[in-house]
Amino acid sequence: MLGEGLALTAALGWVGSSIFLEKASKEVGTVVVNLTRLILAMVFLGVITWTNRGLVLPLDVSREALGFLSISGLFGLFIGDFFLYKAYVTVGPRITLLIMTFSPITVSILSFLILGESLGYIQILGMLLTLFGIMMVVLKKKSEGTFSKIGFLYATIAMLGESCGIIFTKMGSVNYDSFATIQVRTIPAIIAFIIYISLKNSWEDIFEGVKNKKGMYYVLVGTIVTTLGVTSLVEAMKYSSVGVVSTLAATSPILIIPISMLFFKEKVSLKESLGAVISFLGVSLFFII
Repeated sequence: MLGEGLALTAALGWVGSSIFLEKASKEVGTVVVNLTRLILAMVFLGVITWTNRGLVLPLDVSREALGFLSISGLFGLFIGDFFLYKAYVTVGPRITLLIMTFSPITVSILSFLILGESLGYIQILGMLLTLFGIMMVVLKKKSEGTFSKIGFLYATIAMLGESCGIIFTKMGSVNYDSFATIQVRTIPAIIAFIIYISLKNSWEDIFEGVKNKKGMYYVLVGTIVTTLGVTSLVEAMKYSSVGVVSTLAATSPILIIPISMLFFKEKVSLKESLGAVISFLGVSLFFII
């Protein structure tokens, strides 16, 4: 129960992340958001780990965990997020989110092959119901413009990057502090983005973006929410299988519906409502077994 609850907390974190970091991306650009949010996350995490562990940096991480978590950071925080934002721009959020919906299935396959984890019949049913409901919410009749093959490829790479990142996080976070785990994942991602920005000679864009106070406010809030969400995800994997955790964490398109209705006064279609109900039934199965 604890693992499933933490996974849903992570999903709420993704909701806050999508709202604030999308606004930030429109203000300062995706590369600026990617780098600054990772740096801010390190500062935020450093304060927390200093308070509860007496260490600002994860200097006590084992070599084995360091290897797994570094790979996780490169797959999830650099490759995954880099291509995720590119997919949003080229193929649109609808198809991107639809492809990202397959991440829990990919994670379940990888966890079976690499970690030896398997799901029961009720858990598989719950996963399929949850993902089907999410697809109903995300998939709409009208397209968002011309379909882009390269955008589809970007979204697929993002999905695979995130899935691999989750598996390696599971492998490296056993018996280690969850906040420190995120720190270890973040460091190689920061280095990778610095190298990328240097090769692209885009530092002027970074400096200009940092001067945008409104954009940086969105980045700051989005980073705090995202960091808490990611930490909840890491902690959840200590109590439940990665397949179940990744499925529940993927329910953010469902959880964002009531927020959109209450705060943004958006209308919700009958199909979206039905999809939310189906996903809710699927999620419920994880809590009754």
